[in-house]
Amino acid sequence: MAGNLSTLLINEQKERFRLQAIKGEKNQVKKLRMISLAIIIGVFTLIMAGYCFSMAYGLGYLKQSQVVPGYALTISGLVTLFFTFLKTNGVLFSAKDYEFLMALPIPTRTIVAAKFMSMYLNNLLFCILVMLPMAVGYHFWNPLSLDIVLMWFIGIFFAPLVPMTIAAFIGMCVLAVGAHFKHKAFAQIILSALLLVVVFGGSFWLQESSLQGTDAMLAMLSNIGDQISGIIHKIYPLSALFDAGVNKGQIGSFFLFVAISFLLFSIFVYVCGKNYRAIHTRLNSHEKRSNYKIGELKRSSVYMALANKEAKRFFSSSLYMLNIGIGLIMALLAAVASLFVGVDKLIEGIDISNIEVIKPVITTVLPFAIAMMVNMCNTTAVSLSLEGKNLWIIQSLPMANRIIMEGKMLFNIILVLPVSIVCSILFGIALRIPIGLLGLYFIFSFASVWFSTNLGAWVNLHFPNFDWDNEVEVIKQGMGSMIGIFSSMIIYLALGFSAFMLSKKIRRFDIVTGFHYPCITGSVTL
Repeated sequence: MAGNLSTLLINEQKERFRLQAIKGEKNQVKKLRMISLAIIIGVFTLIMAGYCFSMAYGLGYLKQSQVVPGYALTISGLVTLFFTFLKTNGVLFSAKDYEFLMALPIPTRTIVAAKFMSMYLNNLLFCILVMLPMAVGYHFWNPLSLDIVLMWFIGIFFAPLVPMTIAAFIGMCVLAVGAHFKHKAFAQIILSALLLVVVFGGSFWLQESSLQGTDAMLAMLSNIGDQISGIIHKIYPLSALFDAGVNKGQIGSFFLFVAISFLLFSIFVYVCGKNYRAIHTRLNSHEKRSNYKIGELKRSSVYMALANKEAKRFFSSSLYMLNIGIGLIMALLAAVASLFVGVDKLIEGIDISNIEVIKPVITTVLPFAIAMMVNMCNTTAVSLSLEGKNLWIIQSLPMANRIIMEGKMLFNIILVLPVSIVCSILFGIALRIPIGLLGLYFIFSFASVWFSTNLGAWVNLHFPNFDWDNEVEVIKQGMGSMIGIFSSMIIYLALGFSAFMLSKKIRRFDIVTGFHYPCITGSVTL
């Protein structure tokens, strides 16, 4: 079993990180692109590690170093929970390689163990990236003894287990409920969105309830660390055990954290391994209607036909919708919250006398924040790669390749632009934004969506991946997906920061108007 497990694990990791493709690539230009992207990812990794170290060091500088262990574990756990939930469907229960793996003379429990171990290793990398630099920052203010070093080191390896288990179980429940609906993918995306609302809303409620009646805390800085720790422990109760082990040297509490993490994970993997075939069959089976009748056939233009094809592809996959469309969901939730919660509630904690000073700055930066969130949904960065081995079918159509790509771009604009405009309207109502400025928001929405759509198409044309067995490789781990998401975040964050810096010197109308031109110029250049 150990030999089969290691072989499956190694092959899956090679496929996930495309190590074989880089090694065997004969085209030097493509090889250079892959290596360049790996270097860029490495640089971002170093930046993130530096940020985590700075956060821990800053807390220690404020004499709140006792917060760091639980904070590090909670950040790692929440991110593991989020990303494991997003890929549970594609990796565990709807994997394209299911039939191939089931045909191998390998026990089912070994295959399931390999899939869980593959997810574990990827989550472990992130936990190391967060917890190790924070341990170094913690050490500057609380020198670590050998036993504490061992606790922290062991804790890193056990940090992903419980969040993975919870996320996989919830993902399985969402799939099970969604499988009973006619439009399964829609049902699953709605359930997933509701779950995200509950999680974020619950975290906000915990924070609010923990901070009620703590006005005296603001005057007593020595108690802030305890208050923050209390909030962290409510969000992730196991962090209290890890805290007690690292901060107070309570070995019993630490081993209880290890035991709970290992037992929950082991039990879930055992149950899934024993019943994997039955679970997979029930989650992926659906009822077919036998009374189908041919209705009216409609004609449309070439571009609309291609856009409809992309829409069907997008809305037929909950994995595709949830992972690529998460930015749209976040933007809509934030806009609706601003409308119903109110501006005063959103900027609670800021001196009430400063609201009128702050609102002009918010309204200046707002269009860039909306653009950053909605343009994280960039289907053109992955849609060409998702054609996979069926690419020859669309290439055989009697039309130019340019038209095919423009049809994909049209769908992305139709999907993203209305959400961007709706968010602008909702924020405009909540913040009482003048009609003239709101009109500029609409123009900037179009310019930013047009630019990001062109950028995504350029990225996918230069970093395609047609040789995949699971769409997760393209949607979550592909070069096009990562560049499409992070480039939008970086570009609009930079524009938003520039707008913030210029907000005191230049009128809001001039700032928003001026930033239309880089987006339009960039689109034409691409």
